[in-house]
Amino acid sequence: MNRLIFLSSLFLSAAGCPSREAALDCFYAKADKDHDGRITMYELNVSIDKYLPWYKRIPFKAFGGVGRIMTDCDANGDHFLTKEESEF
Repeated sequence: MNRLIFLSSLFLSAAGCPSREAALDCFYAKADKDHDGRITMYELNVSIDKYLPWYKRIPFKAFGGVGRIMTDCDANGDHFLTKEESEF
């Protein structure tokens, strides 16, 4: 789950380290495009392309990218990320 927290923190523009809850809230607010409380692989890809600078995308993709996030963070295997899964 640390990968999702790290990714969440990349979405924050404020200086300093956000709390885990603040990072996840920000991540879900920006990545959940249809506001259904779940993030699909498509929504995650769109958010990465929109919010992650190109120079951070290179190492992100080198370490598995969106597929790795989905594999590591989709606890119940339903192909969606939810806040509940993030609270483990």
